[in-house]
Amino acid sequence: GENINICWSPDGQTIAVGNKDDVVTFIDAKTHRSKAEEQFKFEVNEISWNNDNNMFFLTNGNGCINILRQVPVAAELKPIQSINAHPSNCICIKFDPMGKYFATGSADALVSLWDVDELVCVRCFSRLDWPVRTLSFSHDGKMLASASEDHFIDIAEVETGEKLWEVQCESPTFTVAWHPKRPLLAFACDDKDGKYDSSREAGTVKLFGLP
Repeated sequence: GENINICWSPDGQTIAVGNKDDVVTFIDAKTHRSKAEEQFKFEVNEISWNNDNNMFFLTNGNGCINILRQVPVAAELKPIQSINAHPSNCICIKFDPMGKYFATGSADALVSLWDVDELVCVRCFSRLDWPVRTLSFSHDGKMLASASEDHFIDIAEVETGEKLWEVQCESPTFTVAWHPKRPLLAFACDDKDGKYDSSREAGTVKLFGLP
């Protein structure tokens, strides 16, 4: 199957890669060999370890967050919990650098913020109208950027849910990423190069937050 998502474990020892057949393969970063493989019976979207490196999270097409725990001896994952997070397809997931929260984005256009320790939803962000495609926490965990096919990126204050900025775009945004040390957001949109060919992708990366 075609590979569609990938992530590193926080300790840098393992790479997880998921494909279109909903198989997630765990690759040993030292030997470059597969050490485990999991076939799921549902649509697997984004995958991520928690910051403590002991649990593996994935979002699925049924609106759930599935949590698995790594069994070191058997090099396999044991399902420990499934949370009904959204009424429709749960698309993306991100952990905040402080390890306090994780956020999920869904086809219902909602972003939900979860307490890592309690596994409860603490608030929702509902300013987008289209399926949430991408999320990113700022380096200090205080801001959360979310984007979709709406022609703006929502930047919210994590602790209150209030809107801090609305970054205007001319087309859908499919990926956003905060700088690891500064309040600087990089993002890429589905821009067309209208100057020469209106169907050609522009391939532009943009920055928000420069002085």
